[in-house]
Amino acid sequence: MSHLVSVHAKVDRAREHLLQLDDELHAYLDADPITVVRQFQPESKMAFIAVRVKQQPPVSLSVLVGEIAHQLRSGVDHIANGLVLAAGNAPTRRTSFPVCLRPPTRLTVSGGVTAETLAQVDAVQPYRQGNPEAHPLHILNELWNVDKHRNLHLTALMLTNMQVFLSPPDGPSMVGGQFHTTVLGDDGIIGGFRFAGGMIDSEWELTAKGSSFVALGEPGPWPNDRPVQRLLEDMYTYVSKEVLARFEPLLAG
Repeated sequence: MSHLVSVHAKVDRAREHLLQLDDELHAYLDADPITVVRQFQPESKMAFIAVRVKQQPPVSLSVLVGEIAHQLRSGVDHIANGLVLAAGNAPTRRTSFPVCLRPPTRLTVSGGVTAETLAQVDAVQPYRQGNPEAHPLHILNELWNVDKHRNLHLTALMLTNMQVFLSPPDGPSMVGGQFHTTVLGDDGIIGGFRFAGGMIDSEWELTAKGSSFVALGEPGPWPNDRPVQRLLEDMYTYVSKEVLARFEPLLAG
């Protein structure tokens, strides 16, 4: 069997999970998990309007994120395994594709690969990029480790450019500035607009406009102001179009 078969199987499976994730993300956001509420603080005799999250992203989304990270990282490791076999050597239990933020003293692939192959492995390392922390392989490796060893709280609802409008009898008016992009905590409230004397008529309609998306809520090298599917698609593209394409001729020989 060609060494490429297992690699393609892993990468293709990641793509299937990406499509499933996209469907589930749309279903979650279409369910309108955000609401606008009015509250009153008796001690300060003030009322305020707040944006609240009714439902946090389901854990199934985090599971899918972990599945995608696993399949892509596993696919990269299958490349390393195939490179060792292509060199006529035997893979070991430690055979994996190295991911290095800084130039190592000696770059190796356990089991042994040819000098030509090692040069290609070196060419895709994060330390070859101006900002290694933002390199897709580094982000993939870190996300994979978080999913394995820490928790499943990978996703969080994010809001950006959110504006709240009040509709009194004399016409609609915006009652606050824009919310900045932020990760929403378990309490669900991301901010409020105060009114002296509590003058918010319960009959006045409240509306909120803006953008919402699901991002990675777990701390890591990834930006928390980008939709999670965009980050995963970047990793998928790098593995399939850069890493796999680079090593296919060596694995097919």
